[in-house]
Amino acid sequence: MSDSMKVATVWLLWGVLALGVLGWALVAVFEYAGLSPDFKVDIAAWVAISISLFALGATIWQAHLARVHNKLSVRPYLAGHTSWTEEGIYTLQLRNDGLGPAIITGVRAYRCGALIEGEGPPVINKAFEGIPGCELLGHEFFYPAFVLPAGHFLEICTVKFSPEISDIDSFLASHLALELDYKSAYDEPLPMYSTRKVLAPI
Repeated sequence: MSDSMKVATVWLLWGVLALGVLGWALVAVFEYAGLSPDFKVDIAAWVAISISLFALGATIWQAHLARVHNKLSVRPYLAGHTSWTEEGIYTLQLRNDGLGPAIITGVRAYRCGALIEGEGPPVINKAFEGIPGCELLGHEFFYPAFVLPAGHFLEICTVKFSPEISDIDSFLASHLALELDYKSAYDEPLPMYSTRKVLAPI
């Protein structure tokens, strides 16, 4: 049970207890004042109704907190991780660093700012056609809707690049871009994932 749910439970118990004490106190006061038994019965009934309504409200609030907690416990987070070696091999990984599965619903790839038509693995092949000093060695891509479990990753591309390219990360960022729309298992839309973007030199 989360901390917020524990707090809600404590407030529920204290509220019920407070209403019960208030009802008992009112009955005692009315007895002392010599009011009729029927009036005391009406007061007791209203106190019981109040307690029931308070308990119902607290239950609804607790259910809301539970749903919020469950959403947070399965929220995915997509992140790109790049690496390259001295031998001129560059890799881009797409990882789900969140707590739940990422449901990828939309994919857009751009080359020099222009949208690359198509979908699935052929898009990656099109993206690297004619990029100077780069040879696509391998890739992992998908068709939406695609589910990437928490803790898993895809190697979006593995590229061999020319020694003349001193900063391959910035070089590719100035030519290519990838955008992904995704959501959680609760159909909660999450901020779009995008690769780094760098303005191409004029």
